[in-house]
Amino acid sequence: MTKEERYQASAEQLLELVGGAENIISAAHCATRLRLVLRDEAKADVDGILNVDLVKGQFANGGQFQIIIGSGTVNEVYKRFIQAGGIAEATKSEVKQAAVQKMNPLQRLVKTLSDVFVPLIPALVASGLMMGLNNVLTANGLFVKGQSLVEAYPALSDIASMINTFASAAYAFLPILIGFSATKMFGGNPYLGAVMGMIMVSGDLLNAYSYGTAVTEGTIPVWDIFGLTVEKVGYQGTVLPVLAASYILSFVEKKLHKHIPEILDNLLTPLLTVLVTGFVTFTVVGGIMRTAGDLLTSGFVWMHDTLGVLGGMVLGFLYSPLTMTGMHHSLLPVDIQMVAAGGSFLLAIASCNNVAQGGATICAMLRAKDKKLKSVAATSGVSAMLGITEPAMFGVNLKLKYPFYGAMAGAALGGGYVTLMNVLNTAPGTAGVVGFVCVPASSMLNFLVGTAISAVSGFLFTYLMSNMKRFNKELAETGAPAEEIIGSAQDAAMEIEKNVICSPLTGTAIPMGEVPDGTFAAEVLGKGMAVIPTEGKVVAPCEGEVSTLFDTKHAVGITAKNGAELLIHVGVNTVELEGKYYEAHVAQGDKVKPGQLLLTFDIPNIKKAGYHVATPVIIANTEDYKNVAGLKTGEIRCMEPLIKLEEA
Repeated sequence: MTKEERYQASAEQLLELVGGAENIISAAHCATRLRLVLRDEAKADVDGILNVDLVKGQFANGGQFQIIIGSGTVNEVYKRFIQAGGIAEATKSEVKQAAVQKMNPLQRLVKTLSDVFVPLIPALVASGLMMGLNNVLTANGLFVKGQSLVEAYPALSDIASMINTFASAAYAFLPILIGFSATKMFGGNPYLGAVMGMIMVSGDLLNAYSYGTAVTEGTIPVWDIFGLTVEKVGYQGTVLPVLAASYILSFVEKKLHKHIPEILDNLLTPLLTVLVTGFVTFTVVGGIMRTAGDLLTSGFVWMHDTLGVLGGMVLGFLYSPLTMTGMHHSLLPVDIQMVAAGGSFLLAIASCNNVAQGGATICAMLRAKDKKLKSVAATSGVSAMLGITEPAMFGVNLKLKYPFYGAMAGAALGGGYVTLMNVLNTAPGTAGVVGFVCVPASSMLNFLVGTAISAVSGFLFTYLMSNMKRFNKELAETGAPAEEIIGSAQDAAMEIEKNVICSPLTGTAIPMGEVPDGTFAAEVLGKGMAVIPTEGKVVAPCEGEVSTLFDTKHAVGITAKNGAELLIHVGVNTVELEGKYYEAHVAQGDKVKPGQLLLTFDIPNIKKAGYHVATPVIIANTEDYKNVAGLKTGEIRCMEPLIKLEEA
C-alpha cells in the first residue's frame, strides 16, 4: 500500500469511527493532531480509532476530540478526512470556539476561570514563595529557641521587611492583575481592565480588610450621590467583584465601539466605559459579588470545619480527577479569598495530591520492565513532588491506570491528616513539598508529615495494586526493554553526520518526560529530547529538507539527510497563539544546512501569554531505529549533540 493509499484509508476509517460527518461540528489540525468538535463524543469508537494504521493516540480535552497522528502525516490525513466527509475546513481558533460553545455552563465557568488565572500563576507563586521566605525569617522558635531569626539577628530585620513588601504587593493589588487578565479574556481593552482594578483598590477607599470592623463600629465612609448612598469600600483580596467588573467593562466597551462615531471613539469610549463600569460596580455588582465570594468561601470552610478529617479525605481523593479535567483552577479564587481572610487549607490538600502522584509514579518506575517507561517515570515523579504533575499524571499514571488510583488513595490519607492538624497556608504557593514555606512555622512540620504520608501511601497503594493482575495488566504487557543510552556527547560529535542530531536551540536540555504535556511526555509521537530555550532562535540541527512548516510557525518538520524525520515543536499548546510571536525564515521544501536559521520567536511574550516554552525535538520515525537516546541534560548550546540514533 502506498503512502497516499494509507492516508486515504486512515481518513475514511476515522470518519466512520468518529460517528460520520453528521457527528462533526468542526474539524482542524495542528502540528501533530486532528482536532475535532463532535456533537456526541459517545458515538466515537475510541478502541477502533486507536487501531487505525496511522493513529498514535487519542484524548479529549476542553470540548475537543483530538486524534494524534504525527508531524508530516496529519495534514495529509486531514485533507482527505474533510474531503471524504464533505466537511468545511476550519481554523484552530474556529474549532476552539466551537468547543467552547459545546461545553455545558459548568465547563465554561471552569474554562473562564482557568483562562483568567493561569497566566497569573507565576506572579502569585513568586509572591507566595517570598511570603514563605518572610515566614521563615520571622517564625518564632523555628531555628532559635524562643526567638525568630530576625530577633536573634537584628541585621536581618530590614531584609525581612523588604521581602515582605515585595511579597505583599501582588496580593494588595490583585484586582489590577485580575482586571487586566479577565478583560483581555472577555475581549475588552486589558489596560482599561487594569484601571478598573486600580479604582477598586484605591487608597481613597476604606481598605477591605477593615470592612468588618467598620461595620461593627458604624464608621463605613460613604458617597452621597443625589441622595443615593454608596459605600466607599475597596476590594482588596477579593476575586469575584473584579471578575464581574471586567465582564461589564468589556461588554460596555464593545457596545460603545459600535455606536459612537469613529471620530469620537478614542475620546468617549474609554471615558464612558470606565465611568459606567465604576458606577455599576460600586452601587450594585461589587456588593453582590463580595457577598457571593464570601458565601463560596464559607461553604468550603464549613466542609473543612464540620466534616473535619472526612472532608479533607474527600477533597484529597477528588483532587486528582479535578486536576485531570482542569477544574482545579476553579479553586484558585477560593484559595485567594481564604488566604485574604487569614488562611486556606487548599494548598496543603493540593500538595498532598501532587506528592501522592509523585510517589505512585516512582513506584511505577520501580515495577516497570520497559526502560522507556522507567525513564519517563523517574523524571516526572520528581517533578510531581515539586508541584508539576502533568508529565507524571498523563505520561505514566493515567496510562497505566492503577498508579492513578494509588495516588488518589494516598492523597486522601494525607488530606485527612493535614485537615486533622488544621494546616493552613497564609500565602498561595507551589503545591508540592516546597509549599511548606507558605504555612506558619507552627504548621510546617505537620505539612511535611502530611505530604510524606501521601507520598509513602501513594507508593504503597500502587505497589499493592501492581501485584494484582486485574490492575497491572497494562504494565505486564509493556514491550521489551529499550537499549541503554550509548556513547558520550564527545564521542557522538565525531559521528555527527551519520547518527547524531544536534540541538536546534540554546537553553536547558531535559528528558521528554519532563515536558508539561502528556502526549509529548509519554513519547506518543516518538522519542527524543526537549530544550527549554534561553534564546528565541531555532536552527537546523542537521542537513536535510523542510518537510513541514505549519502556518502557525510554532512547529517545523525536517527530513534529515541520514533518514531521520524530525519534529521541532516550539512550546506547549502554542498552536493556540496562531503564529503570534513567531517568524519563519524558511519555507516548506527548502534544503537546509546544519546551523541554518529556521524560526525566531519571542520567549517573554509567549510566557506572558501563559504558555510553556519547552521545545520537544522528536524523532517521528523512532520505529526505524534500534534506539533513540538523549546525550545530554542541563545547559546546552545550539548545535551541541543532543540525540543519538542507533540503527536497527
